[in-house]
Amino acid sequence: MRPSLLPKTANILVALLATFLFSYQIIYSLSLLRHTVVPEVYLHRIALGLSGLSFAILFGWFAFRLAGGVFFILFSAGMVFLAGGIAHSSLFSWLLAQYALLGFSIYRMDEYFENQIAGLSVDREKCQNEKNDLEMAFKSKGEGISILFEKYSTYYHMRKLAEELTTTLSVVQLSQMVTDKTADFIQRGDLILITLAHPDGRHLSVVASKGKDDRTKSVHKHGDLFDYWVIRNRKRLIVTDAHQDFRFDVTETTREEKLRSLVSVPLFQEGRVIGTLRINSHQREAFINDDLRLLDAISVLASSALSNAMLYEQTEQLAIRDSLTGLYVRRYFYDRLKEEHRRALLTHRSLSLLMCDLDYFKTCNDRFGHQAGDLVLVRVSELLKENTEHAIVVRYGGEEFAVLLMETNKKEAHAIAEKIRATVEQELFTIRREKIKITLSAGVANLPEDTLDLETLVQKADQALYQAKRQGRNRVCLSAA
Repeated sequence: MRPSLLPKTANILVALLATFLFSYQIIYSLSLLRHTVVPEVYLHRIALGLSGLSFAILFGWFAFRLAGGVFFILFSAGMVFLAGGIAHSSLFSWLLAQYALLGFSIYRMDEYFENQIAGLSVDREKCQNEKNDLEMAFKSKGEGISILFEKYSTYYHMRKLAEELTTTLSVVQLSQMVTDKTADFIQRGDLILITLAHPDGRHLSVVASKGKDDRTKSVHKHGDLFDYWVIRNRKRLIVTDAHQDFRFDVTETTREEKLRSLVSVPLFQEGRVIGTLRINSHQREAFINDDLRLLDAISVLASSALSNAMLYEQTEQLAIRDSLTGLYVRRYFYDRLKEEHRRALLTHRSLSLLMCDLDYFKTCNDRFGHQAGDLVLVRVSELLKENTEHAIVVRYGGEEFAVLLMETNKKEAHAIAEKIRATVEQELFTIRREKIKITLSAGVANLPEDTLDLETLVQKADQALYQAKRQGRNRVCLSAA
């Protein structure tokens, strides 16, 4: 904007008012000039009025710029010629020079200020550009710092996770720890799951889950088609809309209304896929590739920890289980017997013990060989486990087995033993294309009906077993109190 003394409206008013007042004074003085005897006074007044028109020129210029200035200069010049003609005097001619000089001065001043304003506008634009550049640089650096801080925070928490995963060798506890920590790393999603393969490699079971609300905590116990896809392809998986993904059967995926998108990564043990780590969401497109990469990084740590825990548990199982039958060994049996004996005494609950022995097993070995005998032992072990739920089944030695039944009275234990005996009797064993039958004898002892002493409990079960043998085998005998 060009400089002005007053706002535009005020400039117009001042210019018009000055023009009116000074023109009136000039015309009035000219009208009195003809009749006066002292013309000098009125000539002086006319000169002052003509000089006062300079204010009209000035404010007219401020109001209408060059057009206004020229208009009022011409008007003022006209008043000079009018006054000179009526007064018959060239006395006022010098005012024309004054008007011209005033107009030129204002024009030059206006031009100067325009150049100054243009220069300032250029400087202002440069400053604005520099400001924008600085803001962009600051924003970029701020985003960079934010990204670095986020990465540092992620790496720090990853390190903390790696340290925490070394605090336990329990597969279940580790799995739950991983799901809990994954919920802290990735806020998106409703449900986090860890699914592990069974040792037989045929089934997948959900071993740990973390839901954000009660609605998502009711989860399936087994893996689904998404888990099998990850394990089969050994790849990471991101699904933006499970109901429309061409890789999966729509009729299967649409059954899960609460599952619309997911990210899933495989868990490895020595190059073999052992399960999946996965996050579900009921919303479409809930996850991005960064979530998948972060989940993959977590799975690396989880795979290492779970692999160690599984190896530890496998080693531990080898130490407490019989290599042929998969039943617990005698040493482990006595450790558990002590624990359950103590618990039964404290809680005043029953504890029953079955001692079982295969009848004429030596004859079977002598006739068909030890390899055939091993097959019989394996199948009898399976029958024992099938008929004794929530019990500790032990290969006590050779063809002798022990079954520890918690919270089971003597009558219930006798019924279980009789069921085992009948099942073994009905089983046909195929050895060298020949079907044979094997029978089993069993003795039953109970705490507290027979004794409160641990060693006496084992002795009474043994005595009952020997009694069954003496009475003709293939029978169950109860110990005498």
